[in-house]
Amino acid sequence: MDRRQMLAIIGCFVLFVGVFAPLISIPIMGSMNYFQNGRGDGIIVMGFAVVSLAAALARRFKWLWLTGVGSLGMLGFTLFNFQYRFSKMKAEMNKGLEDNPFRGLADLAVQSVQMQWGWAVLLVGGVMLLIAAGMREGVDGQQQANPPPQPPASR
Repeated sequence: MDRRQMLAIIGCFVLFVGVFAPLISIPIMGSMNYFQNGRGDGIIVMGFAVVSLAAALARRFKWLWLTGVGSLGMLGFTLFNFQYRFSKMKAEMNKGLEDNPFRGLADLAVQSVQMQWGWAVLLVGGVMLLIAAGMREGVDGQQQANPPPQPPASR
């Protein structure tokens, strides 16, 4: 097993584990992950991780471009969707609780929502897949991220 294949396999496992890592912490509800008991978009990312593992074991590294970009695309879509919905919810809350004496408690609850470390794990897994996909095989069989430049051919 060479470095390229090892990097791809580790990236698959990092991506797979990231699906179950906490993404968002919400007061009272606790932490939420990408999988959400089979209802979340984490199922798609898990599928990308499994396909990536099969591609890495079969040494079909070009497939890692698809799975790496797909998993990072899903991650970006989810992050954008979360930010959009969260800002929309904050605006509606500000409008609805304008003169409410309990607005301070609601503001405190909203400020307590935090993004967790699972985002970083998913990002690292996806980037590892892309790095493995982009590695080139060297002359001596070793994997190189950037092959050395070749001298110009003399006539």
